[in-house]
Amino acid sequence: MDQNLPRIDEPPVILIRLEGSVTRHEDTDLELLIGELLGKHCKKFIIDFNKTEFIDSAGIGLIIKLASMIEKKIGTLVLCHPQSNVRTVFGMLGIDNRFKIYDDLSEALSGYGRVMRLEIISVRY
Repeated sequence: MDQNLPRIDEPPVILIRLEGSVTRHEDTDLELLIGELLGKHCKKFIIDFNKTEFIDSAGIGLIIKLASMIEKKIGTLVLCHPQSNVRTVFGMLGIDNRFKIYDDLSEALSGYGRVMRLEIISVRY
């Protein structure tokens, strides 16, 4: 048996698609959901910014808060597919130094190796 293959019962990679304008520091529903997923031993998270029209410093604060929750449980969070205006905000606020940021989802997924399961959560702001 190939030791590099993931087990069927391995927790999925969680893909969070943020849509719209992310301009708040707190989202208790999303924080509770992340906490619940961490309780189910999910450790690999991706936030997809493909449909994020705008993000400000408060929205970045939410991303950092989620990352702290995930990292506290020895998980990882990567970011992917930021549009040019979102990438500009990342650069201005130094986020590109804190997170691994991939140009597209396939790169982000390949960063986690072989993925058996992917669960998608869409959040509209």
